[in-house]
Amino acid sequence: MPRVVITLGLHGSASTWVFNVARELMVEAFGADAVLACFGGVGNEVLGERAVLGRHLVTKMHGTPNVDVFAYLTDARVLVSVRDPRDAVVSLMRRFGSQFEPCARAIAQDCQYALLCAEAGHPVLRYEDAFFEDPAMVARIACHLGVTVSNAAAARIFGAYRTDAVRTFAATVPSLPPERLASNGKDLLFDRVTQIHRTHIGDGRVGKWREVLAPEQQALFSRTCGPFLERFGYAPG
Repeated sequence: MPRVVITLGLHGSASTWVFNVARELMVEAFGADAVLACFGGVGNEVLGERAVLGRHLVTKMHGTPNVDVFAYLTDARVLVSVRDPRDAVVSLMRRFGSQFEPCARAIAQDCQYALLCAEAGHPVLRYEDAFFEDPAMVARIACHLGVTVSNAAAARIFGAYRTDAVRTFAATVPSLPPERLASNGKDLLFDRVTQIHRTHIGDGRVGKWREVLAPEQQALFSRTCGPFLERFGYAPG
């Protein structure tokens, strides 16, 4: 039976790292032709994509409505990545040159569905634990996906998505072959395969929201994301 893998994370929570590790593990286990990897595919989007027929699906999502229901119906293997939403919004603002309000709305929606999936029992990876710097994490993710790969393959996958390697690759995205490029509609090019874009890597600092966000902006997250902050151990203010 085809497997469905969902990597669901807050923007800026190293969710692209999780997606690529999961994608590479599935390709290593089943072959590239047997795996369809995409962004945001859920519900009717996937059902309308004939390329998924006969293949395993690995999909990357952020605040996607009904993702918990889709995961239940497809018996998906889900990986949830979280980050302090106040740091996540600062990261989103800086990497995309966006205003606070739309970024805050996007992160609040991310929090809502990440929390639902966590409460459903899916494993959670905290950005603050630097899981993306732990080579052993590749094998743990493989175990969760139910696939077996060699130590050499796990080491290769980990090395390909280290922060410095991704930063180097991100700089080359505009020069990739045209068939690998896509745009978010705002002149931001990204790689269709890895979902990596030119401004992908930020400074990675934890707690920067205290220096950047105004008091009323900080307070907004206590109101809109209170259950998320409490569930994942983030200070309320």
